[in-house]
Amino acid sequence: MSLSPYVVALGVPVALASAFVAETWRRCSEPGTRALRLLLVSIVLWAGGVALAFTAGDEATWSFFERVAWTGMIGVPLTWVVFALQYTGYGDSVTRRSVALLSLPAVLMLALVWTNPLHELVWSGTELVRTQGITVARQANGPVFWAFLAYAYTLVLAGVVLLLRLVFTADHLFVDQGFALLLGVCVPLVANMATVSGLSPVQGLVDLTPYAFTVSGITYGYAFYRSDLLELVPATRQIGRTAVVRNMRDGVIVVDGSDVVVDVNPLAEKQFGLTNEESVGRPVREVFDDPSFDLPAEEGTVVWSAPGPFEYEVKVSELSDQHGHQLGRVLVLRDITDRTNRRQQLQVLNRVLRHNFRNDMNVIDVCATQLVERLEGEEAELASRVRTVARDLTETGTKAREIEQIMSRRHNDPQPIDLPSLMTRQLDTLRHEYPEAEIEADLPESLEIRSTGILESVLENVLENAIVHNDSERPHVWVTVDADDDTVDVAVADDGPGIPRQERDVLVKGTETPLEHGSGLGLWLVNWGVSMLGGEIEFRDRVRFGEDEDVRGSVVTISIPRSGPTMHSSPDRSPIDAD
Repeated sequence: MSLSPYVVALGVPVALASAFVAETWRRCSEPGTRALRLLLVSIVLWAGGVALAFTAGDEATWSFFERVAWTGMIGVPLTWVVFALQYTGYGDSVTRRSVALLSLPAVLMLALVWTNPLHELVWSGTELVRTQGITVARQANGPVFWAFLAYAYTLVLAGVVLLLRLVFTADHLFVDQGFALLLGVCVPLVANMATVSGLSPVQGLVDLTPYAFTVSGITYGYAFYRSDLLELVPATRQIGRTAVVRNMRDGVIVVDGSDVVVDVNPLAEKQFGLTNEESVGRPVREVFDDPSFDLPAEEGTVVWSAPGPFEYEVKVSELSDQHGHQLGRVLVLRDITDRTNRRQQLQVLNRVLRHNFRNDMNVIDVCATQLVERLEGEEAELASRVRTVARDLTETGTKAREIEQIMSRRHNDPQPIDLPSLMTRQLDTLRHEYPEAEIEADLPESLEIRSTGILESVLENVLENAIVHNDSERPHVWVTVDADDDTVDVAVADDGPGIPRQERDVLVKGTETPLEHGSGLGLWLVNWGVSMLGGEIEFRDRVRFGEDEDVRGSVVTISIPRSGPTMHSSPDRSPIDAD
């Protein structure tokens, strides 16, 4: 038996849609791919179901394949609008909740279609007609049919609006894709309207929509193979624009998975003399015209010495959709030319001053010591004062060097440390250097933590400050260590004059002024060190012990994570609690 041309013609959209389903499996990670695949499957069911219904010899067979065609008919508008949302970069709105709400009418319609003989709300009065080699049916559309038609047209038109917006606002990179997709959906939409209006051939009983999917297949093929559909998608651009808005103080360039430029923010255009039209669609290396420019394979930060006296810090971040699929990368370019120059200048000044400072202070110390031995009375006191100031300045230089070493170790990996052993060694050293001091320690027998060498410098300075800045004849220091599963607290108390309020306030504010400043670098070293350890410091005056007079001294408590530094204090929050 020869097939009717009406049946043969439907094989074209079925074949094209099936081929594109296979293509979507090959490129399954791009935005909207899954929804597009379901849309193509729905087209196959619609056109294939109609073709098989045309060949039916009895009402039962025709009714089954008619329901298969309806399954595809119900799926097309739903999958189309989901695809349009994800393709145009609004995938964040495609959540389980939103899809469930959109699908509710479709699921209800599907149930009514397959149970139509029980209620005939979708169609009724079916009369099969055999004409021109095909089996068609005369039937009356029920109220649910018209309700579903309004629902379907609303979804299809919503997707059309998204595509129209893309066509009229996107750069040339996506215009071809947008027109191809619009043509592929508008032709079947017009064909469906013609069918509903009774303008189809064969006594007005043949649905023109499945035949119009042939046009969709041709336009989708163009989008697939000529406009790189599913490789260059506007979702990359849309999500990238959000990143641009967040980083407007720096130059921002959005690239796809092949490092081809997708978008450039205005600051980057100004920095590098680019225009969006010249940059979009070109590899980023060609845009910068610098063969030495290289991006890290993964997320990270590199320094790029651009042509001319400019240097940029390039931060590379992955750009992913709501499902975690990588779409491309965002390059944030910060001009660090001035910062690099200042760092170089400071390095030179630091080296010269530290070297000359230490040597000159040593000379002053030696000369002052000789004068103290040779002079008497008021002259000897003046020489002694000069020696004291020289030694204090030498100590300040040592602290500055120690701070520099701490800052250079901030990224060291934490290592296991037996805290009681570390503190015992430090306390023994202090007892040897300051035999007049009384040091009491309540330490656990064993307590292993993970930390860096910064911790040793922090503890050393806190313990030494408790003795050096103590004006008692016999300085008294108490040290305790407490720990739980997450945190270790080291408390150091003394009976000295206490830490002045001005010193605490400066640390809390994080800045110094000509009128508000600290007296040295020791507390700054402790402050920065604890911050890099991810901990906090608490300064307290010693409380009364039931006595009438106040008890002199301060209590410094350092709290650090037991498992090692996990974060640095926020720039907006000081690690200091100074009551």
